[in-house]
Amino acid sequence: MADALADVRRVALRRGDAGAAPRVEAVAEPFLYGSPVGRRYLAMAPARALAIGDPPERCPAAGLGGDAATVAGAQAAAGQALRQCLAAVGGRAGCGCRLMALDDMLLAGPLAFTYAPGVGGRLVGDGAGGRGAPLTVAERATDDPARTLIGFFDAAGPVAVGEVDDGGGARLVLTPSGALFEGARERRGWRRGRIMERLLLSDADGRRIIALIGFEPADIAAEGAALAAWPRG
Repeated sequence: MADALADVRRVALRRGDAGAAPRVEAVAEPFLYGSPVGRRYLAMAPARALAIGDPPERCPAAGLGGDAATVAGAQAAAGQALRQCLAAVGGRAGCGCRLMALDDMLLAGPLAFTYAPGVGGRLVGDGAGGRGAPLTVAERATDDPARTLIGFFDAAGPVAVGEVDDGGGARLVLTPSGALFEGARERRGWRRGRIMERLLLSDADGRRIIALIGFEPADIAAEGAALAAWPRG
């Protein structure tokens, strides 16, 4: 983290020395204007910083930081974002965090800011009512930064709607029955700006659903029945 903060200081000092330096339009990057965490970042006043887990494909974490619009404030914002991200990573082996953006400066390449509005999804398990066909999963930010709304759709419309939270909780309501399933998130990592994960859910009668989010056909072919298996213990 010390190296990252040193880089931030150098960038901030160059910005201050340069005066009207060329401006990168962060708002034009899909991940920033499309994802819930990106939208929260854009809504913050300078100085602001965004960090995500690294390597992203197996480190599903993010952090935001904000402080005064000064060189010292930029450093403080970056440190806050990195600490928040590292706390979210927890003890996941081989994971760290990297700064993605500082104010309107992008600190990663274009591919890092890819965002898929809709990703692949499936609902499997005895509570899914024979479902299991490919679905599309969309997400939307809420007024609560710790909660994200999700929806599973087929060609006819919504199949299930619910929410996930940063604390690892998840809730899903099936349509049109209104059956409520609650449980936990099993997050894998970032893919195309979305968290690839399984939601492990059950209802009041003990029926179970495993909701898959972000898994492509190749993943399902490779992991097969393991994706539909409830964790042991």
